Amino acid sequence: MRIKMFLTTAFLLVAPFLAKGAARPSSNQLFRKDHEGSVISVPLTDHTKNNGKTDLQWYAKVSVGTPPQEFNVLIDTGSSGLLLPSGNCTTCGQQTLFDFSQSSTFSWSQELFEQVGFGTSGDTIPVSGPVRARCVNVSDSVSIQGLTADEYRFILCDEQDSSLSDQGEIDGILGLPIEADNEAGPGLEWALYDAGLLADPIFGIYTPPGQITGGQLTLGGVDKTKYKGDLIFVDLNKELAVERPTWILDIQTMFVDGEQLRLPVDNSTAKAPYPQALSILDTGTAHIQAPTYQVARDIYAKISPEIYQIDPVGTWGAPCAVMETIASDITFLFGYDGAATQVKLTLPGKSVNLGPYPGKEGICQGVITNSRRGQLHEDGRGVWVIGSPLLKQYYTAWDGRDLRVGFAPLKVS
Repeated sequence: MRIKMFLTTAFLLVAPFLAKGAARPSSNQLFRKDHEGSVISVPLTDHTKNNGKTDLQWYAKVSVGTPPQEFNVLIDTGSSGLLLPSGNCTTCGQQTLFDFSQSSTFSWSQELFEQVGFGTSGDTIPVSGPVRARCVNVSDSVSIQGLTADEYRFILCDEQDSSLSDQGEIDGILGLPIEADNEAGPGLEWALYDAGLLADPIFGIYTPPGQITGGQLTLGGVDKTKYKGDLIFVDLNKELAVERPTWILDIQTMFVDGEQLRLPVDNSTAKAPYPQALSILDTGTAHIQAPTYQVARDIYAKISPEIYQIDPVGTWGAPCAVMETIASDITFLFGYDGAATQVKLTLPGKSVNLGPYPGKEGICQGVITNSRRGQLHEDGRGVWVIGSPLLKQYYTAWDGRDLRVGFAPLKVS
């Protein structure tokens, strides 16, 4: 049997990027509308912890089957398909299970995903190793906010690790990939677009920090009432993004409190600016994962000498009294070298503290974690996972056709 990994944060743990170089897309217009279709707004709910003080991810409702069965699904740009728990799953906790026997439009596939792998879970704490699920390819009608994709191919799992099933109200995952199709099934937005139901294969995400309700996924376009000014679009690293159907941006450098991050050179006293890196934009990850221990260490050294690694899986923290006073902003400069457009995105200092760390009384977690094994491209560049703590600070527009992502300040009501 073949192992098929369809979550981007999963493949980082088991396979390197293979592409060399990067052809660069060019696109100056906002969007082009290929055919008539709808632009719909899907309400999102914030999944939190620490009594609502720590945002994790956001989820929407979808209906599957005939008659329809309703599920809460995580909106995940780090995933490439719809995943739901099967009615015969015995390890799926309190999740709502899809009873395929009750759907007249359900169809089996013979393809077995024996080891679907996840490199990050829905919590702020990194996982100690790939999270597994045993799944099969199936198809059925899938609806979201009144639009239906018939015979939609997705993943149905009859066995899951607890990191997947213990996610509160969330039953499954709705991946939003860049490509129209892939081994795990097409993104739902692409299926709806191909059926003529969406105006464009574009989506916008509005996830205001600290608000349980009020988030919104816009399919078929963007909602201009949710952001200020104009969207600034940055081209993806096209070759890598297409090879791994993933939202990948180049990182030029980083800043802490406006000062460019400088790292030691070959264990000497000399320092050089933080080198170029790669990043995966993943709304399904509730922290920001640095490529290596050394990078996380050097960033925190600029913020507070009291922050240290608090567990063996790459979590950092300090006494809560220290974390609660942190005011250091962390800024990433995104966009490939020489790009016409680059953008600085800032994580405000107040968002560095993710709240109390379970099992360590009085210790709070920092937002930046590190990969245990190191996440490096074959050319030596580090690979970051940029999760919801940074992405939620901005309205984001995801253009999987022209391979770019747009950012604008939130308009918070």
